[in-house]
Amino acid sequence: MRLRPALILAAGLLVPALLAGCSLDSEEALRQHLSQWFSLAGTRNFVSKSSCTLAVFHIDQPSVAMEGGLTRASDSKTALELVEAGTPVLFEFPGRSPTEISETLMTEDLARGLGLLSSGIGPVLDCAEGDGIRKGVYRILVSKSARMLYEPDGNALILVYPPERLAVFMRGNV
Repeated sequence: MRLRPALILAAGLLVPALLAGCSLDSEEALRQHLSQWFSLAGTRNFVSKSSCTLAVFHIDQPSVAMEGGLTRASDSKTALELVEAGTPVLFEFPGRSPTEISETLMTEDLARGLGLLSSGIGPVLDCAEGDGIRKGVYRILVSKSARMLYEPDGNALILVYPPERLAVFMRGNV
């Protein structure tokens, strides 16, 4: 009978440690995955929990390589068809910010447009450590200089911000 409280105590100490180790992504695996599209330099921020991942990487060039099944979409109809087909999409909507692109998609298909935006907003709210990261991501979301990629299979939103040579990766598990 003395063994039972010890087992309960050990389980109580072990479960939080195991849960703390759960994350959606590892930095190494994510860097390897993103390297098909970007020449990544240093990591500026990386947080991955069981519910979200938010990573900010410096990139050598602000261009996006059209590899790994990535397809350009220059109108909302094509973009939504690609998302529906599970194809990674690079949105080429000149003069529009990622937020404006999402609004355009919501006008066409509310559920998918909201899904794109929530892929970014959720991880920023859950995984951003500090207001500086939140404000920086918001600034990129509303910038007409930013480019946006969406990976439907992984529910990941990726922003490229050429003025600062940054790639921001956001994934939620919802």
